[in-house]
Amino acid sequence: MMQKKNLAALVAAMFALPVVAHADVTIYGFMSGGIESTKATGSGGSEYSSRTRIVDHNSRIGFKGFEDIGGGTKAIWQVENSLRNFEQGGTNDKGQTASFATRNTFIGIDNNDFGRVVLGQHDSAYKMFAGSGNSALGTDLMVNTTADNFGSSSVNSRGEARLPNSVHYFSPSWAGFKLGASWGADENRVSGNDSKRLSLGLGYTWQGLNLAAAWDRQYDMAVTPNSNSYNTSSSNSPAVLSLNSGKNVTFYSIAASYKFDTGTFVGGNYEWGTFDQVGGGQLKQDDWLIALGQDFGAASVKLSYGQLGTLKNTSAGVNGDDFKAKQWILGGTYNLSKTTQLLAYYTKISNNAKAKANFANNPVYDSINADPSKNALTAGNDPQAFGVGFKIAF
Repeated sequence: MMQKKNLAALVAAMFALPVVAHADVTIYGFMSGGIESTKATGSGGSEYSSRTRIVDHNSRIGFKGFEDIGGGTKAIWQVENSLRNFEQGGTNDKGQTASFATRNTFIGIDNNDFGRVVLGQHDSAYKMFAGSGNSALGTDLMVNTTADNFGSSSVNSRGEARLPNSVHYFSPSWAGFKLGASWGADENRVSGNDSKRLSLGLGYTWQGLNLAAAWDRQYDMAVTPNSNSYNTSSSNSPAVLSLNSGKNVTFYSIAASYKFDTGTFVGGNYEWGTFDQVGGGQLKQDDWLIALGQDFGAASVKLSYGQLGTLKNTSAGVNGDDFKAKQWILGGTYNLSKTTQLLAYYTKISNNAKAKANFANNPVYDSINADPSKNALTAGNDPQAFGVGFKIAF
């Protein structure tokens, strides 16, 4: 729950910018964390042995505001900052440190009839409609926790992303329908490539029913032969990235959910991707999930199963089934108040021999390097976690 406060003077001091006296400013966010038992074992050789760890559940703090400029139009802005890994000083297991404006941060215009246009860094239309950014759809049952299963390295919704250097349009609701579009510019242009990203979303809401469809394409991007791993280099090597020229990675997604008056929730997602290979040819892979939930007053019990399918069109001698993965999630929440929630979950990812699906939040790495950015999960190992915690919103 967000609480509006008069923070004009505070924001002026923080950002060294003039603040209009009648501007509306809001501070919002949540802190969420817990304790869990985690491991990743399997056929991959090295393992992430069973251990207890303290985890953050994607905590954040944000500032946003608007100024009414007349005619039903507002100038809007937002600065949202990650508080992830607050339990270990803000640095994750890959040595990455949370910094200012790491989440959705933008300026823009919002009109009652036309809709909203923003520029800066923002979740793609694909994520906002068919992915974890659509809270009304709600098929990412334990979103923000370790049991979150939506993300580019996870089992489901692998096409969703937050786009830097981007422009977005989101329509108002027209008889229950909404539209969205995103364009992420490639400002680096390594080797002359233009790895821009386009994303489209369509949604419909009627009472307890939510429907969504989305499309996303990353241009001048390819995968290495007979794999679903992008052909990239940590050093942005021109020789490596030049092989991506003229190729694309494209995702499509459809999703639906319904919340009955009895508190029963049912939903599901289906996604498929096409991956141009370095050297020619195109691979395909789909994923799907079903999600169920039931409210009991202030409590809710949740169950989902998701599966990443066979990698299709691989060369002779390469088994596409080796890239399959699946994930079970059993979770529950209990609302102590409007702003404080208890939560618990159990989740397990089962990876086939060449699959490396990991937790969307708090991933585990059994391959540890002197350079933490190269830490990885060994293909074929199966991450699992049981955790309890609580969340306080403000």
